[in-house]
Amino acid sequence: MSLKFDKKATILLLASSLAAALLCSCTPEQPNYPPVRKPLGMKEPLRTGHWRGPVGTTQVDYAIEQVSATTVTVRVSGTVLRQANRSLQTPGVDNYFYDRPRTCKRTADGKSFDCTRYTDMHIDNGLLCGLYEAPNQVLRPCLDPVP
Repeated sequence: MSLKFDKKATILLLASSLAAALLCSCTPEQPNYPPVRKPLGMKEPLRTGHWRGPVGTTQVDYAIEQVSATTVTVRVSGTVLRQANRSLQTPGVDNYFYDRPRTCKRTADGKSFDCTRYTDMHIDNGLLCGLYEAPNQVLRPCLDPVP
């Protein structure tokens, strides 16, 4: 038994194979990013650590420096990401802030703490989450751990 191919079919088969090979070689590999960490709604035991993330228009660094039976010592600093109106900004005013270490009160469950403006701060799936009350808005940030 012999197979016969006509010239036109052979050329078409080779051309489609070449096109498929070129298409596969030009398709970029998809990067394998780790999944985005999200809160799971479960409070973990408090621990020392450093977290960072946006809170409104500010990039905040939040460090838990000490955890005791009734209090948590924290240090908060940040950089303004974008200012509402730079033309109204006072010359010489920096776009960053830092707080001296402050002592916050642990809540009755022992898994969260309350500070000025930051309340119900807790660790959830490794993220530091809570409630931030600004003069004209309420935010619910979850900050990523800093390695």
